[in-house]
Amino acid sequence: DESPHPVGGGVSAGLAGTLALVQALIDADIDARVWCATRGAAGVGGDARAVSAAQSAVWGFGRVVGLEHPDLWGGLVDLPEAADDRAVSRLAGVLVGAGGEDQVAVRSSGVFGRRLVRAGQAGSVEGWRGSGTVLVTGGTGALG
Repeated sequence: DESPHPVGGGVSAGLAGTLALVQALIDADIDARVWCATRGAAGVGGDARAVSAAQSAVWGFGRVVGLEHPDLWGGLVDLPEAADDRAVSRLAGVLVGAGGEDQVAVRSSGVFGRRLVRAGQAGSVEGWRGSGTVLVTGGTGALG
């Protein structure tokens, strides 16, 4: 549900519906895999500014369900605003397990997952400039 319209307590209709579905499946002891599809919950490259708070709430809830009920969880997939044949084909590949990822953003240009990438050993990163989100470890010394 792209709509941020609250259904109670500021909770979006999409989040409330996803919560109700997960609770019903758990209560009924149904063996099924749940995939949550969102639009605008995950930014990729230049569209990072298009992140929707209402959609991100569903994404966050899905991550918790995946940790607490791994037998129930399929995954999270963020779709483009307008899905063309390429994006639909890529979505089908994600749903059948191609790539083994459970948290992805599907775009016409590819399927994207989060990754931490080592920039290099000390002394080999001269001239390197980070972009986007950067995690620096061990770079502040003993007082850091």
